[in-house]
Amino acid sequence: MLRVDPDHADPFLMVVIPTHNRWEEARISLTQLAQSGYRNFEVVLIDDGSIDGTVENCRREFPDVKILHGNGDLWWSGAINMGIRYALSRGARGIVWLNDDNRVEHRTIGSLVTSFIRQGEHSIVCARVKPLGSDGREWAGDPPLWHRDCKNWRSLNLAAAKELSIKHPPCGQGVLIPAECFRHVGLIDSGAFPHYWADYDFHYRAMKAGYTYFIATDAVVWNVPNKERPNARPSSSLRGIWWFLLDRSSPMNMIAVRRLLKRHLTLHEFRETFYPLLWQHLIWLASGWTAGYPALHRLLRAVKKTFFFNKAAQGFDWP
Repeated sequence: MLRVDPDHADPFLMVVIPTHNRWEEARISLTQLAQSGYRNFEVVLIDDGSIDGTVENCRREFPDVKILHGNGDLWWSGAINMGIRYALSRGARGIVWLNDDNRVEHRTIGSLVTSFIRQGEHSIVCARVKPLGSDGREWAGDPPLWHRDCKNWRSLNLAAAKELSIKHPPCGQGVLIPAECFRHVGLIDSGAFPHYWADYDFHYRAMKAGYTYFIATDAVVWNVPNKERPNARPSSSLRGIWWFLLDRSSPMNMIAVRRLLKRHLTLHEFRETFYPLLWQHLIWLASGWTAGYPALHRLLRAVKKTFFFNKAAQGFDWP
């Protein structure tokens, strides 16, 4: 049983987890949270219209978990906001964002709290995010892939201190945010960012409001790599291209990316970042699509060799 006590010396936390039809993943996440060394927290699971038995199984196996309900239209942002509102109503001092496919270690939550207490109420503390398995790489303060700092980025020395200051925002996995930050900055902008990039938008807003970000080097969150969607279409098809560029469930949805960059970069930075990024994606997608048309494919490759577009496009991995 978790000790849920808002008045206890240990800060009372709310762990917010959105889910949709991924009970097998959520079960593992909830099991590991129940084994956490830190105890003064409550878990709220926001079920966005699942039909895989998530609610029934959660009630049976994890009766202490609070379940909130959506109708399938919340997406990540709406679900997170629902959890935040519940956490604020319960008097939580801090709110931890996790996804249903995240795995915490015994000391993860406690390490986040310890760093938060050391750094103070105007701090936001992040865990290191490691991929489960051999795919992907650890996130430990890295800039977003589109950021100009990526070119010269050097990994932090994680052995240097228990927490290290970071200037680039984390995503929404394993982040401890003080409740007061939401009263100051506001909730997730679910209108502009219903799914992807909403976490980055919030973090940039918090940074502008004066909140400092740290990575707790002893806190680790393991992330299960995304599986290919059952109805996914190849990026070489026109429908696949449409999904990649414009669908809200695509991580490279250019509508959301454009909003994010335009909101948080200067006009000059926006132009230098967004248009080369869009151009790279268009060329990559067009190259895949024209692979079945040898003459067009050769022409496209000739264009690539003749014009290097810009520094950001050089070294781009062409099919």
